[in-house]
Amino acid sequence: MIVVKRTDQGGRYLLEHANWVPSGSVRVHFDILHDGSSIFLKYFVREPQVRAVNSAFNSPVWEDSCVEFFISLDGEDIYYNFEFNAIGTVLGGAGRDRNSRDWLPVEVLEKIETKPSLGRDVIESLEEETSWTLEVRLPVSVLCHSKIDDLSGVKATANFYKCGDKLKQPHFISWKPVLTEKPDFHRPEYFGELVFE
Repeated sequence: MIVVKRTDQGGRYLLEHANWVPSGSVRVHFDILHDGSSIFLKYFVREPQVRAVNSAFNSPVWEDSCVEFFISLDGEDIYYNFEFNAIGTVLGGAGRDRNSRDWLPVEVLEKIETKPSLGRDVIESLEEETSWTLEVRLPVSVLCHSKIDDLSGVKATANFYKCGDKLKQPHFISWKPVLTEKPDFHRPEYFGELVFE
């Protein structure tokens, strides 16, 4: 369980589960905190290759060097998936499972702020050990199918991921393990607990 604090010192957590295939030298940590009206994430990534060619909202960022945050608020039967490549491109969806999802509209995704340490220019392939960070601010208004104004005291389940389907070394790393036979991050039954302080 993660207790998400209302401070400028979020907890740092490791993505330690290499699901389905070895993750090689890829290492990922993340911070999470909130201020009542927004969730703040910061991913710290080190990997041997960086790819970030998708630059439009809801383009297939999971094929790039990608970090992801999936969340379901307590008492709801849907979850949100927010996916970001190394240059800050955003994909967002909501629904009950992998096969019943709706893309979040661009006017919702535009409310999400990203700050990529590698800048916003397309990266075809950076073939060297690289460390990069991505800071994200998710206002509660992007949880547009939920009735929520303040995160204080809210309980949720979530998982955090790193992937890169079109990298030379594809990998599928998570905070909580995903115990399926084939790669599938869209499995809310494997989410862990979040409590917003």
